[in-house]
Amino acid sequence: MVLSLLITRILLIELGVVDYGIYNLIMGVVGLLAFLNSAMALSTQRFLSYFIGAKQEHKLKSVFYSSVCLHLGLAILILMGLEISGLFLFDGFLTIPQDRISAAKFTFQCLVGTSFLTIVFVPFDASIISHEKLAFESIVSTVEVTLKLVSAFWISMLSESKLEMYSFSILVITLATRLIKAFYCYSNFDECRSLSIKLFDVRVFKEMSSFAGWNSFGALCGVAKNQGLAVIMNLFFGTVVNASFGVAAQVGSQIFSFSSNMLKAVNPQIMKNEGKGERKFMISLSLRATKFSFFLLSFLLIPFAFNINYIFKIWLKEIPENTIIFSLLYLGGTLTNQLTIGLQTAIQSVGNIKLYQSIVGTILILNLPIAYLIFELGYPAYYGLISFIMIELLACLFRLIISKKILGLSLKLYYHSVIFKIIPPFLLTLLVCSIPAYYLPDNLVKLIIIGFISVLIYAFTFYQFGMDTFEREQLKKIKDKLPKLKS
Repeated sequence: MVLSLLITRILLIELGVVDYGIYNLIMGVVGLLAFLNSAMALSTQRFLSYFIGAKQEHKLKSVFYSSVCLHLGLAILILMGLEISGLFLFDGFLTIPQDRISAAKFTFQCLVGTSFLTIVFVPFDASIISHEKLAFESIVSTVEVTLKLVSAFWISMLSESKLEMYSFSILVITLATRLIKAFYCYSNFDECRSLSIKLFDVRVFKEMSSFAGWNSFGALCGVAKNQGLAVIMNLFFGTVVNASFGVAAQVGSQIFSFSSNMLKAVNPQIMKNEGKGERKFMISLSLRATKFSFFLLSFLLIPFAFNINYIFKIWLKEIPENTIIFSLLYLGGTLTNQLTIGLQTAIQSVGNIKLYQSIVGTILILNLPIAYLIFELGYPAYYGLISFIMIELLACLFRLIISKKILGLSLKLYYHSVIFKIIPPFLLTLLVCSIPAYYLPDNLVKLIIIGFISVLIYAFTFYQFGMDTFEREQLKKIKDKLPKLKS
Protein backbone atom coordinates (compact mmCIF):
# COMPACT_ATOMS: atom_id res chain seq x y z
CA MET A 1 0.00 0.00 0.00
CA VAL A 2 2.79 2.40 0.96
CA LEU A 3 4.77 1.62 -2.19
CA SER A 4 1.71 2.04 -4.43
CA LEU A 5 0.97 5.46 -2.96
CA LEU A 6 4.63 6.43 -3.45
CA ILE A 7 4.37 5.31 -7.09
CA THR A 8 1.37 7.61 -7.57
CA ARG A 9 3.36 10.55 -6.22
CA ILE A 10 6.34 9.86 -8.50
CA LEU A 11 4.14 9.33 -11.57
CA LEU A 12 2.21 12.54 -10.97
CA ILE A 13 5.50 14.46 -10.71
CA GLU A 14 7.25 12.79 -13.64
CA LEU A 15 4.34 12.47 -16.06
CA GLY A 16 2.61 15.71 -15.17
CA VAL A 17 -1.12 16.23 -14.70
CA VAL A 18 -2.02 15.77 -18.39
CA ASP A 19 -0.08 12.52 -19.03
CA TYR A 20 -1.08 11.11 -15.65
CA GLY A 21 -4.68 11.91 -16.52
CA ILE A 22 -4.25 10.17 -19.89
CA TYR A 23 -2.78 7.08 -18.19
CA ASN A 24 -5.70 6.83 -15.75
CA LEU A 25 -8.23 7.51 -18.50
CA ILE A 26 -6.88 4.65 -20.63
CA MET A 27 -6.68 2.41 -17.55
CA GLY A 28 -10.36 3.21 -17.06
CA VAL A 29 -11.26 2.38 -20.66
CA VAL A 30 -9.34 -0.91 -20.62
CA GLY A 31 -10.81 -1.77 -17.23
CA LEU A 32 -14.29 -1.01 -18.51
CA LEU A 33 -13.93 -3.28 -21.54
CA ALA A 34 -11.97 -6.02 -19.74
CA PHE A 35 -14.60 -6.42 -17.03
CA LEU A 36 -14.66 -10.21 -17.45
CA ASN A 37 -11.32 -10.58 -15.67
CA SER A 38 -12.57 -10.01 -12.12
CA ALA A 39 -15.74 -12.01 -12.79
CA MET A 40 -13.83 -15.01 -14.05
CA ALA A 41 -11.30 -14.85 -11.22
CA LEU A 42 -14.06 -15.01 -8.62
CA SER A 43 -15.89 -17.73 -10.54
CA THR A 44 -12.80 -19.93 -10.78
CA GLN A 45 -11.91 -19.40 -7.12
CA ARG A 46 -15.47 -20.29 -6.09
CA PHE A 47 -15.45 -23.62 -7.93
CA LEU A 48 -11.92 -24.54 -6.83
CA SER A 49 -12.60 -23.71 -3.16
CA TYR A 50 -15.97 -25.47 -3.27
CA PHE A 51 -14.51 -28.77 -4.54
CA ILE A 52 -11.49 -28.53 -2.23
CA GLY A 53 -13.99 -28.31 0.62
CA ALA A 54 -16.06 -31.16 -0.83
CA LYS A 55 -12.82 -33.21 -1.30
CA GLN A 56 -13.66 -34.17 -4.90
CA GLU A 57 -10.22 -34.47 -6.51
CA HIS A 58 -11.37 -35.36 -10.04
CA LYS A 59 -13.88 -32.49 -10.11
CA LEU A 60 -11.12 -30.15 -8.91
CA LYS A 61 -8.87 -31.14 -11.82
CA SER A 62 -11.77 -30.82 -14.26
CA VAL A 63 -12.60 -27.33 -12.95
CA PHE A 64 -9.00 -26.13 -13.32
CA TYR A 65 -8.66 -27.48 -16.87
CA SER A 66 -12.03 -26.03 -17.87
CA SER A 67 -11.07 -22.66 -16.37
CA VAL A 68 -7.82 -22.61 -18.39
CA CYS A 69 -9.76 -23.22 -21.61
CA LEU A 70 -12.39 -20.66 -20.64
CA HIS A 71 -9.88 -17.95 -19.76
CA LEU A 72 -7.81 -18.44 -22.88
CA GLY A 73 -10.90 -18.12 -25.06
CA LEU A 74 -12.14 -15.06 -23.17
CA ALA A 75 -8.73 -13.41 -23.27
CA ILE A 76 -8.67 -13.72 -27.05
CA LEU A 77 -12.23 -12.33 -27.35
CA ILE A 78 -11.44 -9.40 -25.05
CA LEU A 79 -8.20 -8.71 -26.93
CA MET A 80 -10.17 -8.51 -30.17
CA GLY A 81 -12.84 -6.32 -28.55
CA LEU A 82 -10.29 -3.91 -27.13
CA GLU A 83 -8.40 -3.66 -30.43
CA ILE A 84 -11.61 -2.92 -32.33
CA SER A 85 -12.60 -0.34 -29.72
CA GLY A 86 -9.17 1.26 -30.03
CA LEU A 87 -9.95 2.15 -33.65
CA PHE A 88 -12.66 4.57 -32.47
CA LEU A 89 -11.51 5.73 -29.02
CA PHE A 90 -8.77 8.05 -30.30
CA ASP A 91 -10.77 9.41 -33.20
CA GLY A 92 -12.49 12.21 -31.32
CA PHE A 93 -14.30 10.11 -28.68
CA LEU A 94 -11.85 10.68 -25.81
CA THR A 95 -10.73 14.19 -24.95
CA ILE A 96 -6.94 13.97 -25.32
CA PRO A 97 -4.56 16.76 -26.43
CA GLN A 98 -3.63 16.26 -30.10
CA ASP A 99 0.12 16.16 -29.44
CA ARG A 100 -0.36 13.26 -26.97
CA ILE A 101 -2.51 11.02 -29.19
CA SER A 102 0.48 8.91 -30.30
CA ALA A 103 1.63 8.35 -26.70
CA ALA A 104 -1.93 7.52 -25.66
CA LYS A 105 -2.22 4.88 -28.42
CA PHE A 106 1.04 3.19 -27.38
CA THR A 107 -0.06 3.22 -23.74
CA PHE A 108 -3.38 1.69 -24.78
CA GLN A 109 -1.62 -1.21 -26.55
CA CYS A 110 0.58 -1.90 -23.51
CA LEU A 111 -2.38 -1.92 -21.15
CA VAL A 112 -4.34 -4.16 -23.52
CA GLY A 113 -1.41 -6.61 -23.42
CA THR A 114 -1.34 -6.38 -19.62
CA SER A 115 -5.06 -7.17 -19.44
CA PHE A 116 -4.64 -10.14 -21.81
CA LEU A 117 -1.90 -11.66 -19.63
CA THR A 118 -3.85 -11.02 -16.43
CA ILE A 119 -6.91 -12.87 -17.80
CA VAL A 120 -4.94 -15.84 -19.19
CA PHE A 121 -3.22 -16.46 -15.85
CA VAL A 122 -6.33 -16.04 -13.66
CA PRO A 123 -6.69 -19.82 -13.00
CA PHE A 124 -3.26 -19.83 -11.35
CA ASP A 125 -4.08 -16.79 -9.20
CA ALA A 126 -7.34 -18.47 -8.15
CA SER A 127 -5.50 -21.70 -7.30
CA ILE A 128 -3.08 -19.91 -4.98
CA ILE A 129 -5.91 -18.19 -3.09
CA SER A 130 -8.09 -21.33 -2.99
CA HIS A 131 -5.22 -23.33 -1.46
CA GLU A 132 -4.67 -20.41 0.95
CA LYS A 133 -0.99 -19.98 0.09
CA LEU A 134 -1.15 -16.37 1.22
CA ALA A 135 2.54 -16.06 2.18
CA PHE A 136 3.58 -16.74 -1.42
CA GLU A 137 0.85 -14.42 -2.74
CA SER A 138 2.08 -11.65 -0.43
CA ILE A 139 5.71 -12.09 -1.48
CA VAL A 140 4.92 -11.98 -5.22
CA SER A 141 2.58 -8.99 -4.76
CA THR A 142 5.30 -7.12 -2.86
CA VAL A 143 7.88 -7.95 -5.53
CA GLU A 144 5.47 -6.79 -8.24
CA VAL A 145 4.77 -3.42 -6.65
CA THR A 146 8.50 -2.96 -5.87
CA LEU A 147 9.32 -3.48 -9.55
CA LYS A 148 6.67 -0.92 -10.46
CA LEU A 149 8.32 1.51 -8.04
CA VAL A 150 11.69 0.87 -9.72
CA SER A 151 10.03 1.58 -13.08
CA ALA A 152 8.63 4.85 -11.75
CA PHE A 153 12.13 5.90 -10.63
CA TRP A 154 13.53 4.73 -13.98
CA ILE A 155 11.33 7.02 -16.06
CA SER A 156 12.57 9.97 -13.99
CA MET A 157 15.92 9.46 -15.71
CA LEU A 158 14.35 9.74 -19.15
CA SER A 159 13.99 13.02 -20.98
CA GLU A 160 11.07 11.92 -23.18
CA SER A 161 8.56 9.09 -23.81
CA LYS A 162 8.04 8.65 -20.06
CA LEU A 163 4.40 7.63 -20.39
CA GLU A 164 5.18 5.06 -23.08
CA MET A 165 8.13 3.53 -21.22
CA TYR A 166 6.25 3.22 -17.94
CA SER A 167 3.32 1.51 -19.69
CA PHE A 168 5.71 -0.92 -21.38
CA SER A 169 7.45 -1.70 -18.08
CA ILE A 170 4.06 -2.58 -16.51
CA LEU A 171 3.48 -5.06 -19.34
CA VAL A 172 6.87 -6.73 -18.76
CA ILE A 173 6.40 -6.86 -14.96
CA THR A 174 2.96 -8.42 -15.36
CA LEU A 175 4.34 -11.14 -17.64
CA ALA A 176 7.22 -11.93 -15.24
CA THR A 177 5.10 -12.16 -12.07
CA ARG A 178 2.36 -14.23 -13.74
CA LEU A 179 4.96 -16.74 -15.03
CA ILE A 180 6.35 -17.06 -11.49
CA LYS A 181 2.86 -17.81 -10.14
CA ALA A 182 2.18 -20.35 -12.89
CA PHE A 183 5.46 -22.18 -12.15
CA TYR A 184 4.65 -22.24 -8.42
CA CYS A 185 1.20 -23.73 -9.09
CA TYR A 186 2.64 -26.33 -11.45
CA SER A 187 5.18 -27.34 -8.80
CA ASN A 188 2.77 -27.52 -5.85
CA PHE A 189 -0.79 -28.34 -6.93
CA ASP A 190 -1.81 -31.59 -8.63
CA GLU A 191 -4.71 -30.05 -10.56
CA CYS A 192 -2.34 -27.51 -12.17
CA ARG A 193 -0.19 -30.32 -13.59
CA SER A 194 -3.14 -32.28 -14.94
CA LEU A 195 -3.82 -30.38 -18.16
CA SER A 196 -5.33 -33.11 -20.33
CA ILE A 197 -8.23 -32.99 -22.77
CA LYS A 198 -9.60 -36.06 -20.96
CA LEU A 199 -10.40 -33.84 -17.97
CA PHE A 200 -12.74 -31.65 -19.99
CA ASP A 201 -16.24 -32.09 -18.56
CA VAL A 202 -19.03 -30.50 -20.62
CA ARG A 203 -21.34 -30.27 -17.61
CA VAL A 204 -18.70 -28.58 -15.46
CA PHE A 205 -17.83 -26.24 -18.33
CA LYS A 206 -21.49 -25.27 -18.80
CA GLU A 207 -21.96 -24.73 -15.07
CA MET A 208 -18.85 -22.56 -14.86
CA SER A 209 -19.84 -20.65 -18.00
CA SER A 210 -23.33 -19.92 -16.63
CA PHE A 211 -21.91 -18.86 -13.27
CA ALA A 212 -19.25 -16.74 -14.95
CA GLY A 213 -21.83 -15.22 -17.30
CA TRP A 214 -23.91 -13.80 -14.48
CA ASN A 215 -20.75 -12.82 -12.61
CA SER A 216 -19.59 -11.03 -15.75
CA PHE A 217 -22.78 -9.02 -15.86
CA GLY A 218 -22.29 -8.01 -12.23
CA ALA A 219 -18.61 -7.22 -12.84
CA LEU A 220 -19.47 -5.13 -15.90
CA CYS A 221 -21.89 -3.10 -13.80
CA GLY A 222 -19.37 -2.71 -10.97
CA VAL A 223 -16.56 -1.64 -13.31
CA ALA A 224 -18.89 0.70 -15.19
CA LYS A 225 -19.83 2.31 -11.89
CA ASN A 226 -16.15 3.22 -11.32
CA GLN A 227 -14.29 3.32 -14.63
CA GLY A 228 -17.32 4.41 -16.65
CA LEU A 229 -17.60 7.40 -14.35
CA ALA A 230 -14.02 8.35 -15.30
CA VAL A 231 -14.96 8.26 -19.01
CA ILE A 232 -18.07 10.40 -18.46
CA MET A 233 -16.02 12.90 -16.43
CA ASN A 234 -13.55 13.08 -19.31
CA LEU A 235 -16.34 13.94 -21.76
CA PHE A 236 -17.50 16.86 -19.59
CA PHE A 237 -14.35 18.07 -17.80
CA GLY A 238 -11.22 16.79 -19.65
CA THR A 239 -8.05 14.98 -18.54
CA VAL A 240 -7.26 17.24 -15.55
CA VAL A 241 -10.34 15.92 -13.74
CA ASN A 242 -9.28 12.41 -14.75
CA ALA A 243 -5.99 13.00 -12.91
CA SER A 244 -7.93 14.00 -9.77
CA PHE A 245 -10.24 11.03 -10.06
CA GLY A 246 -7.24 8.76 -10.70
CA VAL A 247 -5.55 9.88 -7.48
CA ALA A 248 -8.81 9.44 -5.54
CA ALA A 249 -9.31 5.94 -6.97
CA GLN A 250 -5.70 5.06 -6.16
CA VAL A 251 -6.11 6.22 -2.54
CA GLY A 252 -9.39 4.34 -2.25
CA SER A 253 -8.04 1.10 -3.72
CA GLN A 254 -4.89 1.12 -1.57
CA ILE A 255 -6.73 1.77 1.70
CA PHE A 256 -9.31 -0.83 0.65
CA SER A 257 -6.47 -3.31 0.04
CA PHE A 258 -5.72 -3.21 3.77
CA SER A 259 -9.09 -4.85 4.45
CA SER A 260 -9.48 -6.76 1.17
CA ASN A 261 -6.33 -8.78 1.86
CA MET A 262 -8.01 -10.02 5.02
CA LEU A 263 -10.85 -11.23 2.78
CA LYS A 264 -8.34 -13.27 0.75
CA ALA A 265 -7.86 -15.39 3.86
CA VAL A 266 -11.57 -15.60 4.73
CA ASN A 267 -13.19 -16.06 1.30
CA PRO A 268 -11.81 -19.58 0.62
CA GLN A 269 -13.04 -20.66 4.06
CA ILE A 270 -16.52 -19.31 3.34
CA MET A 271 -16.65 -21.21 0.05
CA LYS A 272 -15.13 -24.41 1.46
CA ASN A 273 -17.66 -24.53 4.29
CA GLU A 274 -20.48 -24.21 1.79
CA GLY A 275 -18.90 -27.14 -0.09
CA LYS A 276 -18.93 -29.14 3.18
CA GLY A 277 -22.61 -28.31 3.71
CA GLU A 278 -21.92 -26.11 6.75
CA ARG A 279 -24.34 -23.29 5.82
CA LYS A 280 -24.81 -21.93 9.36
CA PHE A 281 -21.08 -21.62 9.99
CA MET A 282 -20.59 -20.16 6.50
CA ILE A 283 -23.09 -17.36 7.23
CA SER A 284 -21.47 -16.69 10.61
CA LEU A 285 -18.06 -16.43 8.96
CA SER A 286 -19.36 -14.07 6.25
CA LEU A 287 -20.82 -11.74 8.89
CA ARG A 288 -17.51 -11.73 10.77
CA ALA A 289 -15.72 -10.95 7.51
CA THR A 290 -18.07 -7.99 6.96
CA LYS A 291 -17.52 -6.63 10.45
CA PHE A 292 -13.74 -6.90 10.46
CA SER A 293 -13.41 -5.62 6.89
CA PHE A 294 -15.37 -2.48 7.81
CA PHE A 295 -13.24 -2.06 10.94
CA LEU A 296 -9.90 -2.43 9.14
CA LEU A 297 -10.87 0.03 6.40
CA SER A 298 -12.32 2.65 8.74
CA PHE A 299 -9.38 2.17 11.14
CA LEU A 300 -7.15 3.73 8.47
CA LEU A 301 -9.76 6.02 6.98
CA ILE A 302 -10.56 8.09 10.10
CA PRO A 303 -7.06 9.52 10.80
CA PHE A 304 -6.46 9.83 7.04
CA ALA A 305 -9.67 11.83 6.46
CA PHE A 306 -8.95 14.29 9.27
CA ASN A 307 -5.39 14.88 8.01
CA ILE A 308 -5.98 14.62 4.28
CA ASN A 309 -4.81 18.17 3.47
CA TYR A 310 -1.49 17.69 5.25
CA ILE A 311 -0.96 14.17 3.89
CA PHE A 312 -1.65 15.26 0.32
CA LYS A 313 0.74 18.22 0.62
CA ILE A 314 3.52 15.83 1.66
CA TRP A 315 2.54 13.02 -0.71
CA LEU A 316 1.88 14.99 -3.91
CA LYS A 317 4.10 17.77 -5.17
CA GLU A 318 1.23 19.12 -7.26
CA ILE A 319 -2.34 18.43 -6.09
CA PRO A 320 -4.81 18.39 -9.00
CA GLU A 321 -7.99 20.39 -8.47
CA ASN A 322 -10.83 18.51 -6.72
CA THR A 323 -8.49 15.71 -5.59
CA ILE A 324 -9.29 16.06 -1.87
CA ILE A 325 -13.09 16.14 -2.22
CA PHE A 326 -12.92 13.30 -4.77
CA SER A 327 -10.83 11.19 -2.39
CA LEU A 328 -13.12 11.71 0.61
CA LEU A 329 -16.25 10.87 -1.37
CA TYR A 330 -14.63 7.86 -3.06
CA LEU A 331 -13.55 6.52 0.34
CA GLY A 332 -17.09 7.11 1.62
CA GLY A 333 -18.47 4.94 -1.19
CA THR A 334 -15.84 2.25 -0.55
CA LEU A 335 -16.66 2.20 3.17
CA THR A 336 -20.37 1.90 2.40
CA ASN A 337 -19.64 -1.18 0.27
CA GLN A 338 -18.00 -2.84 3.30
CA LEU A 339 -21.37 -3.06 5.07
CA THR A 340 -22.22 -6.18 3.04
CA ILE A 341 -18.81 -7.28 1.71
CA GLY A 342 -18.87 -10.70 3.37
CA LEU A 343 -22.40 -11.44 2.18
CA GLN A 344 -21.25 -10.96 -1.41
CA THR A 345 -18.87 -13.91 -0.99
CA ALA A 346 -21.55 -15.95 0.80
CA ILE A 347 -23.96 -15.55 -2.11
CA GLN A 348 -21.19 -16.47 -4.55
CA SER A 349 -20.38 -19.62 -2.58
CA VAL A 350 -23.98 -20.88 -2.85
CA GLY A 351 -23.81 -20.53 -6.64
CA ASN A 352 -27.35 -19.20 -7.14
CA ILE A 353 -26.32 -15.74 -8.37
CA LYS A 354 -28.76 -15.02 -11.20
CA LEU A 355 -31.20 -13.04 -9.03
CA TYR A 356 -28.40 -11.31 -7.14
CA GLN A 357 -26.39 -10.16 -10.15
CA SER A 358 -29.39 -9.08 -12.21
CA ILE A 359 -30.79 -6.84 -9.45
CA VAL A 360 -27.63 -5.51 -7.74
CA GLY A 361 -25.75 -5.18 -11.04
CA THR A 362 -28.55 -3.10 -12.53
CA ILE A 363 -28.56 -0.86 -9.45
CA LEU A 364 -24.80 -0.26 -9.68
CA ILE A 365 -24.82 0.66 -13.36
CA LEU A 366 -27.48 3.30 -12.67
CA ASN A 367 -24.59 5.48 -11.51
CA LEU A 368 -23.67 6.17 -15.15
CA PRO A 369 -26.95 7.68 -16.44
CA ILE A 370 -27.43 9.50 -13.14
CA ALA A 371 -23.91 11.02 -13.31
CA TYR A 372 -24.40 11.95 -16.97
CA LEU A 373 -27.66 13.72 -16.11
CA ILE A 374 -26.03 15.51 -13.17
CA PHE A 375 -23.19 16.80 -15.34
CA GLU A 376 -25.56 17.70 -18.17
CA LEU A 377 -27.50 19.89 -15.71
CA GLY A 378 -24.28 21.77 -14.95
CA TYR A 379 -23.39 20.41 -11.51
CA PRO A 380 -19.68 20.10 -10.56
CA ALA A 381 -17.74 16.86 -11.03
CA TYR A 382 -17.82 15.76 -7.38
CA TYR A 383 -21.61 15.37 -7.55
CA GLY A 384 -20.95 12.22 -9.58
CA LEU A 385 -19.28 10.72 -6.51
CA ILE A 386 -22.15 11.73 -4.24
CA SER A 387 -24.44 9.66 -6.48
CA PHE A 388 -21.77 6.92 -6.24
CA ILE A 389 -22.34 6.73 -2.46
CA MET A 390 -26.14 6.77 -2.77
CA ILE A 391 -26.04 3.92 -5.28
CA GLU A 392 -23.81 1.89 -2.93
CA LEU A 393 -26.30 2.34 -0.08
CA LEU A 394 -29.14 1.14 -2.28
CA ALA A 395 -27.07 -1.86 -3.42
CA CYS A 396 -26.32 -2.79 0.21
CA LEU A 397 -30.04 -2.77 1.03
CA PHE A 398 -30.83 -5.15 -1.83
CA ARG A 399 -27.91 -7.44 -0.94
CA LEU A 400 -29.51 -7.91 2.47
CA ILE A 401 -32.91 -8.67 0.96
CA ILE A 402 -31.41 -11.17 -1.49
CA SER A 403 -29.26 -12.76 1.25
CA LYS A 404 -32.41 -13.40 3.25
CA LYS A 405 -34.00 -15.12 0.26
CA ILE A 406 -31.00 -17.13 -0.99
CA LEU A 407 -29.03 -17.83 2.19
CA GLY A 408 -31.84 -17.77 4.73
CA LEU A 409 -30.03 -14.92 6.50
CA SER A 410 -31.81 -13.48 9.52
CA LEU A 411 -31.81 -9.68 9.19
CA LYS A 412 -31.97 -9.47 12.98
CA LEU A 413 -28.77 -11.54 13.13
CA TYR A 414 -27.12 -9.21 10.59
CA TYR A 415 -27.99 -6.06 12.54
CA HIS A 416 -26.83 -7.54 15.85
CA SER A 417 -23.67 -9.11 14.40
CA VAL A 418 -22.60 -6.26 12.13
CA ILE A 419 -24.40 -2.89 12.35
CA PHE A 420 -24.78 -2.69 16.12
CA LYS A 421 -21.16 -3.83 16.51
CA ILE A 422 -19.41 -1.44 14.11
CA ILE A 423 -21.44 1.77 13.98
CA PRO A 424 -21.19 2.87 17.68
CA PRO A 425 -17.35 2.52 17.88
CA PHE A 426 -17.00 4.15 14.45
CA LEU A 427 -19.23 7.15 15.25
CA LEU A 428 -17.70 7.65 18.71
CA THR A 429 -14.17 7.70 17.28
CA LEU A 430 -15.29 10.05 14.53
CA LEU A 431 -16.88 12.43 17.06
CA VAL A 432 -13.91 12.52 19.45
CA CYS A 433 -11.36 13.01 16.65
CA SER A 434 -13.37 15.86 15.14
CA ILE A 435 -12.64 18.05 18.21
CA PRO A 436 -8.82 18.30 17.85
CA ALA A 437 -9.26 18.27 14.04
CA TYR A 438 -11.32 21.47 14.28
CA TYR A 439 -8.88 23.38 16.50
CA LEU A 440 -5.45 22.17 15.37
CA PRO A 441 -3.71 23.46 12.21
CA ASP A 442 -2.72 21.03 9.48
CA ASN A 443 0.71 19.80 10.49
CA LEU A 444 2.62 16.78 11.80
CA VAL A 445 1.48 17.40 15.39
CA LYS A 446 -2.17 17.19 14.36
CA LEU A 447 -1.47 13.97 12.43
CA ILE A 448 0.22 12.35 15.44
CA ILE A 449 -2.43 13.48 17.95
CA ILE A 450 -5.43 12.42 15.90
CA GLY A 451 -3.70 9.19 14.88
CA PHE A 452 -3.01 8.34 18.52
CA ILE A 453 -6.52 9.24 19.70
CA SER A 454 -8.13 7.37 16.83
CA VAL A 455 -6.14 4.17 17.37
CA LEU A 456 -6.65 4.25 21.14
CA ILE A 457 -10.40 4.90 21.13
CA TYR A 458 -11.33 2.79 18.12
CA ALA A 459 -9.26 -0.24 19.19
CA PHE A 460 -10.64 -0.11 22.75
CA THR A 461 -14.31 0.43 21.83
CA PHE A 462 -14.21 -2.16 19.05
CA TYR A 463 -12.65 -4.72 21.39
CA GLN A 464 -15.21 -4.04 24.14
CA PHE A 465 -18.36 -3.56 22.07
CA GLY A 466 -17.58 -4.67 18.52
CA MET A 467 -16.15 -8.13 19.22
CA ASP A 468 -18.17 -10.98 20.67
CA THR A 469 -17.02 -13.33 23.44
CA PHE A 470 -15.67 -15.95 21.02
CA GLU A 471 -13.58 -13.39 19.12
CA ARG A 472 -12.12 -11.90 22.31
CA GLU A 473 -11.19 -15.39 23.51
CA GLN A 474 -9.40 -16.12 20.23
CA LEU A 475 -7.51 -12.84 20.51
CA LYS A 476 -6.42 -13.74 24.05
CA LYS A 477 -5.18 -17.12 22.84
CA ILE A 478 -3.07 -15.42 20.18
CA LYS A 479 -1.72 -13.01 22.79
CA ASP A 480 -0.81 -15.90 25.12
CA LYS A 481 1.14 -17.62 22.34
CA LEU A 482 3.29 -14.57 21.50
CA PRO A 483 5.92 -15.02 24.30
CA LYS A 484 6.26 -18.72 23.36
CA LEU A 485 6.90 -17.77 19.75
CA LYS A 486 9.59 -15.30 20.80
CA SER A 487 11.31 -17.87 23.03
